[in-house]
Amino acid sequence: MADSTEKKCTRNGCKKKYTDAENTPGACNYHPGKPIFHDLKKGWTCCNKIVYDWDEFQKIPTCASGLHTDSTDSTTDEFFKSGTVDNARKALEREENRVEVKRIEDFNKEEEARQKIIDEEEAKKLKKPIVTPSGKYKCANKGCLKEYDPNENGPSACNYHPGEPCFHDLKKFWSCCKTTVWDWDEFMKLPTCQTGEHVPKLQ
Repeated sequence: MADSTEKKCTRNGCKKKYTDAENTPGACNYHPGKPIFHDLKKGWTCCNKIVYDWDEFQKIPTCASGLHTDSTDSTTDEFFKSGTVDNARKALEREENRVEVKRIEDFNKEEEARQKIIDEEEAKKLKKPIVTPSGKYKCANKGCLKEYDPNENGPSACNYHPGEPCFHDLKKFWSCCKTTVWDWDEFMKLPTCQTGEHVPKLQ
């Protein structure tokens, strides 16, 4: 007659209580290998899976089934390094190398640039071109500032300065042009150096 004394299984991953009557093939689900604890890595020599969190380690599915045992083989709890760790580490490193790790400074700059573009697009949606009494738009390009018909705008419609006006001591010039003058009237007459489309002034 089978012994009805309750025992506790010593297999890793099982540790359940059982009786001889309940101990049938497949009753025990366990890890036949040994636990791996190396640096922060945790796993089993019989499973090709490495985790870092203790709870995740506890939840790693067992990979073998058989009979329960109450054997007190001390080697079942031995902590040691394994070739499985190296294989798993290499796999993890391959995965990590696929991910570009950005510095927080770079991330912040990208976010600022992205937000600036969003803000500019939103600002454009809110603003409308200024329409003159004659029904035309007024160009916002420096050196042009002319009224124009938006239906006649094109790649060569506007002559302007893409740079900024510069005033240093008595000198006057455009940052986009090399010509320097001293008189204001001469400065206003400096020829433009860029051709393109009119850009409407917005309100």
